[in-house]
Amino acid sequence: MSDKYYTRQTLILKLKDKHDSKSWEEFNFFYRRYIHMVILKLGVFQDEVEDLTQKVLITLWEKLPSFEYQPGKCKFRTWMNTVIRNVVLTHFRATMRYKKRLEIAAANMEADVELPDIYEIAETNWKIHISNLAWENIKDSLNETNRICFQYFSEGLSAEEVSSKMSIKLNTAYIMKKRVIAKLSREIRRLENELS
Repeated sequence: MSDKYYTRQTLILKLKDKHDSKSWEEFNFFYRRYIHMVILKLGVFQDEVEDLTQKVLITLWEKLPSFEYQPGKCKFRTWMNTVIRNVVLTHFRATMRYKKRLEIAAANMEADVELPDIYEIAETNWKIHISNLAWENIKDSLNETNRICFQYFSEGLSAEEVSSKMSIKLNTAYIMKKRVIAKLSREIRRLENELS
């Protein structure tokens, strides 16, 4: 599976140097939903989120050639979150003059978003994004019984309820859950290494 994905550094270098469409499609695949979630959590109205997501992607496309990756000093995601923050702030400042409905968002956000706020929101949504992506990557490799068992646990069912619903022993339900969590954790770590 890892042949299918570029490492983050390779993908960023390809985008910086060539702006090739295949790399850009892959970048969109890995980051678009994350950008969308962060913008939504920053208080942007649902009908404006897609437009701002597109603006962020265009801004990233334009600024990637000047981005300098410095391992240990700054993650790519930190730089990307700064771009998201700036696009959203520009949007709020421009629309505050024209739209009364942004008063609620403005009260929550005020004129400036402090960096710790956006990074807290971004970090939470990054974890959700990576977890969802990891699940999509592994779910087809699980046998149906393990997948169904884990989904029941994910829905909040107790071990007793899962055991009863699936007609399996209680211990078996715990073992299935543990196996899926181990596989999911490995995939999350792999994605974190490639995409952070």
